[in-house]
Amino acid sequence: MEWTQLLDDIMARRNQPPPIVETLRLPGIEGWQPGSVWGSWKVDPGMLSGVGTIFGGYIAALADSYVGLAMFTVLTPDEIFTTADLRVSFFRPVVDGTLHIAAEVLNRGRRMAHVECIFVNDDDKVVAKATATQVIQPITDAAR
Repeated sequence: MEWTQLLDDIMARRNQPPPIVETLRLPGIEGWQPGSVWGSWKVDPGMLSGVGTIFGGYIAALADSYVGLAMFTVLTPDEIFTTADLRVSFFRPVVDGTLHIAAEVLNRGRRMAHVECIFVNDDDKVVAKATATQVIQPITDAAR
């Protein structure tokens, strides 16, 4: 598969997103370049926890989505990946506004990559940061 075409299609909203993207109302990306993706998400009141802040698990889902999309920018057409580890640190509560999201592949080896995702609020303050370890496989091995 040509991953760069997939990223362009996501940006242009040309294809039907996977069911999980629709169910969780995950945003697409606004841009990409080799090694990184970026976008934004207007806070959805439906994702508020009982205390009135965005549910941390939703931020983790956003992070998982963005680190995955960043990975597609560095894969060859015959590779796929799976997330082996995802860690999220929360620094400030989010209650409204827009989150600006950027994910970057920090290091890509032959079979492993490390990716970071940063969430910034409208006040230009980092509210959360995620790191992920991705295991890269040939598509033929991943299909088993």
